[in-house]
Amino acid sequence: MTDCYKPNPPDTELFPAVSRAAKSLMHHRGWRYGIADFLEALGTTTGTNRVWMFEVIDQGPDYYVTNFVFEWADRPESSNINDNRYIGKRVDVDNPDLRALYQARLNGQVQIHQRTEVGGFLKHEFEVQGIHSMLTIPIMVEGQWWGILGFDDCDAPRDYPGSYVAALEIAAVLITNGILRERLEWEVRHDHLTGLLNRRALIWEIEEALERNPQSGTLVIIDLDWFKNVNDRYGHQAGDEVLKAFSNRMRDRVPDGGILARFGGEEFALWLPTNGPKARLIVEDLRNAILAHPVVWREQSIALTASFGISEMRDHGNESIDTQTLFENVFKRADDALFQAKREGRNRIIYKE
Repeated sequence: MTDCYKPNPPDTELFPAVSRAAKSLMHHRGWRYGIADFLEALGTTTGTNRVWMFEVIDQGPDYYVTNFVFEWADRPESSNINDNRYIGKRVDVDNPDLRALYQARLNGQVQIHQRTEVGGFLKHEFEVQGIHSMLTIPIMVEGQWWGILGFDDCDAPRDYPGSYVAALEIAAVLITNGILRERLEWEVRHDHLTGLLNRRALIWEIEEALERNPQSGTLVIIDLDWFKNVNDRYGHQAGDEVLKAFSNRMRDRVPDGGILARFGGEEFALWLPTNGPKARLIVEDLRNAILAHPVVWREQSIALTASFGISEMRDHGNESIDTQTLFENVFKRADDALFQAKREGRNRIIYKE
């Protein structure tokens, strides 16, 4: 061990490096796909040995649980990303030092730790990981502690001047923005109650599928039978639980490539990348599963059935037809089939070419 402190990069290098690295977080598939490049840029610019992130997956007044999710290390022996000790790691807040650490993180406080000054829990971690100095910056999302952006120096101790910390706090804010953008994009595409895709997102997915192959796929529109009776008899809270249970049951049985969505109320839709006859066999399995497995609500069994309208995608030889019109046509046929299924007594499947 040496008492010589590592040099810090000049501000004229660090702030522009953070700015350039920010572009990595704008990856078209989301910030998680660019975070490796972002951490690498921070690591190489600062000269630190390891840059890491953990995410809080559970917490309570006296504990928290984290997953070690991303890391950049300057050499293989510095890496912890494959160490199972840091997957689902639970920390019990059972002494004053840990209480102070936990509270500081909950409050979003940047912390600087030196091996010569830490004790207890952190001293053990410093020794196990060979750390001399550590900088931790809480990642705060909508006022809640989401995780940590951390910097470990293992080959020599380091001090962390204010300008250095400020630049890396900006890096943590950029990650926060990526997380918020990810959440917003999720909310735009998903139904909040069930977690399924919403109507708009399903249409986008189907139109993309049709761009690839305009004559491949089958649309199924699904309606829970007599759902109003569930709300009237058991209450709307029970109705919500039924919708969630129904969604989970369907999601578990949808084959690879299938896309399930909630259109609204008790109406759902399913896109299957197969022809009509094969889709009908899949849907018959779904119908039987719904019938055979009632939803239990507060020790009461709520029996369910569903009606299904099916139509296969067809362009009828018209190669000039656009994908939006293709979807509108198949949707109308499937919707007409669903209406017929309900008119004929419900709990049945109607297929319309």
